[in-house]
Amino acid sequence: MSKKYTIRDIAKQAGVSVATVSYVINNRDDQRISEETKRKVRQIINLLDYKPNSSAKSLATNKTYTAALYLTHEESLYKRSEQLLLAETLAAVLKQHGYHLLLQNQDDLNQIDYADAIFCYDTDTDFFSAVGDRNLIPLIAIDLLVNETLPIFFQVCSDYTKQKERADRHFGIDNYTYLCLTPNNNIIKESIAKTFSKVCFMEDVPVSLKGNIAYAQPSLHTIVPQDAFYIACNLQAKMEQVFVCMEDAIDRVPDRSHICLV
Repeated sequence: MSKKYTIRDIAKQAGVSVATVSYVINNRDDQRISEETKRKVRQIINLLDYKPNSSAKSLATNKTYTAALYLTHEESLYKRSEQLLLAETLAAVLKQHGYHLLLQNQDDLNQIDYADAIFCYDTDTDFFSAVGDRNLIPLIAIDLLVNETLPIFFQVCSDYTKQKERADRHFGIDNYTYLCLTPNNNIIKESIAKTFSKVCFMEDVPVSLKGNIAYAQPSLHTIVPQDAFYIACNLQAKMEQVFVCMEDAIDRVPDRSHICLV
């Protein structure tokens, strides 16, 4: 069985510190490391077929490169489908940036000390506040809004005003019903009701649909009439925005808008 080399082995072979190896692995440009040293470290990594892991990366950045995602318990198959699609897309985006996504049990509200950030998707305000009260790491809201006088939390939500503009162009102003799954967040629900003239909030049982229908959730594809208007949303771009907000929150970037509409 071949030996499994560690970052310490690389450092010993290169004659540098473990921290230097970690800086090279993570392409840190804020450290003064000569090109010759970088080249030597990379050559030894290649020679020993060393595979960097999250622990090595954490030495240089104090990050776990892990994020936690809270989802609510849902009876609705449609809402569970939306949850799965979002979780898969978010996990793929995070993976591209070297992060792992962990699904967090909604019943477990203990302090999280193994992640760099926490996401809450479509939860009510009380649950979101409870998560925030127990943790001192960045907390990002996805498709939920929080009434806060101070811009503490990043909130990434669908832009319902733009959705309405597209539906108005397709059917004529307010000449349709906007169909969507009932949000768990009352502020989001109120926002939708104020934006669209006619709204149908759907639970698990499909409603009887008549007239012009506009919708933006992929899980509703199978139950809407063929002539319904799908307001396609770029979930990939939305999750990229979530990642940007997470990075800004981790780095404590100042003067940044905390409500992002996509």
